[in-house]
Amino acid sequence: MNHPSPLVSIVTPCLNRGHMIEEAIESVLQQNYPHVEHIIVDGGSTDNTLAILKKYPHLKVLSEPDKNLYDGLNKGIRLAKGNIIGHLNSDDRFTPHCFKEIVHAFETAPECDSVCGGALIFETQQKTTTIIQRYESEKLKSLSLDNITMGMPIINARFFRKSVYEKIGLYDIRYKIAADREFLLRAYLALIKTHTINSTIYQYRQHPSSLTFNTIESKLPDLHPEYLDIIRRYHDDLNMPHEIRIACRNWHNWMAGYAVKQSFRQGSVQQAFKMIAKGIKFDIYFLPRYMHQLLKHRKTNGK
Repeated sequence: MNHPSPLVSIVTPCLNRGHMIEEAIESVLQQNYPHVEHIIVDGGSTDNTLAILKKYPHLKVLSEPDKNLYDGLNKGIRLAKGNIIGHLNSDDRFTPHCFKEIVHAFETAPECDSVCGGALIFETQQKTTTIIQRYESEKLKSLSLDNITMGMPIINARFFRKSVYEKIGLYDIRYKIAADREFLLRAYLALIKTHTINSTIYQYRQHPSSLTFNTIESKLPDLHPEYLDIIRRYHDDLNMPHEIRIACRNWHNWMAGYAVKQSFRQGSVQQAFKMIAKGIKFDIYFLPRYMHQLLKHRKTNGK
């Protein structure tokens, strides 16, 4: 007797995305997997978002004010009935026909807590789609400290069993930008097992109001306070494993070094020396360690 396929819950937080959310919804409908619930958590849109959502009666819609993106995600996760949960931003889309492969990976690797596929960043201008960046290697899909801290965590290309949230908790809504990294640090500490698949399953859209790809670098000259808060919480906790504290130190040095480099490029010498002083205050060996990181990065990436 064939066992029933597990229910997959997709959670989409949104706010005033009437011009994009329909493509996100359609990307779920285009899957070759029948057992899906799509939960939309609307933060109180004032555009035509809610009118568009009414066109799709299969959606489970919650519309009320929220504190941020991750507050919306948490609400949707609490409502989710599926044993497998994925996140879809309202301006992004899933690759067609990927859910069946994701579910198959969970079923064939029952010991895994998460499945991660590849992701890409795309941009659409005048109906022409251009791929900006790909994240498809095994190294980039692993739940490693480098990916969580200094890399691209591609949280939307990661599907989790519901039991993961029951074990480590939901997203920390103190963080509007960095809650995904803090969540994955907790997942790493909890020894969450990740199974990777070869397919690219998630497509991030790059556009001027994109939270994921347009916030971090613009804040780096001052070192974004959310990252600093996470770094200090985990680095300064003497009960943390040594590897976590070292990863946070490296994360801080990488961010500070990038900020110094950008300040010099922009001709802000005073700002650059200010950032150097801050870096040394956190880690007396900041400069040589950053230079070592930079050389290693260039050797690995060929630039």
